[in-house]
Amino acid sequence: MKFNKDNYIEELSYLVSNDAITNNFKGLKRNLDFIIKKLNVLGFEVETVGEKSNEPIIYAVKKSFKNAPKIGVYGHYDVEPTNEEKWNSLSTKLTITDDRIFGRGVADNLGIWLLRMYAVEQLSETDMPEIHWLFQGQEEIGSPFAHQEFPLLKIPKVDVWIEETGYFDLTGARQRFLTLNEDVKLEKAKEMVTSLLGEYQFTSYTENRSLTKFDACPFLTHVLKDQPYLAIGPNDEYSKIHEPNESLSLPLIEKSFDQFKELLKFYAK
Repeated sequence: MKFNKDNYIEELSYLVSNDAITNNFKGLKRNLDFIIKKLNVLGFEVETVGEKSNEPIIYAVKKSFKNAPKIGVYGHYDVEPTNEEKWNSLSTKLTITDDRIFGRGVADNLGIWLLRMYAVEQLSETDMPEIHWLFQGQEEIGSPFAHQEFPLLKIPKVDVWIEETGYFDLTGARQRFLTLNEDVKLEKAKEMVTSLLGEYQFTSYTENRSLTKFDACPFLTHVLKDQPYLAIGPNDEYSKIHEPNESLSLPLIEKSFDQFKELLKFYAK
């Protein structure tokens, strides 16, 4: 099955329109409810931590076949405030120009976890590892609630943790992987997803570090520890995270969808 671009754009438009910045509790709640509903439909057991707070944590688990390998996925559903006057379009209205999707939060982090949900949707149980998906809603303000609660979550060790996004160097025709605690399986996984870049004639390279964060990350601080880590996703040098005219490339969204789907299948073996 192919990536359903029309449905993706429709749902991402909704998420962007919610304007899920700090103190806009209605917008944050809409994004939270969207995630919970989507994960339930995908067969996850969903736990909400801090239901009475305004930015709860979601910890969701999708079981697979007995003794299935485990992967973890991290993301957030809040977005950064912006200088509206410097946008070429309304930041809360998704627009498409020259195969790029513009809207606040598309690259950080709404568009990435949404495409990953689409990948999960297309896999059979036998192609699926056990997935542990962790979301928080205060990433853009330093994650105080996550720093408090992440150490208390009973998350088992996984074969690999997938960071909220990754990066393509379009100028150099390369995909960048960030890894920590790399093992043999992760090394082979990188080779596998690199092989999917064939029609792009891209190469790939690895840096042994985590994704750059503006504040101490509760996931890296309290959850990752000595487990393998991979940052992979569709962001590029034109994404402009935390800047006006934030965007993602539609072709790279579709390529990242393929890579994540094949990554899940690889780890299910």
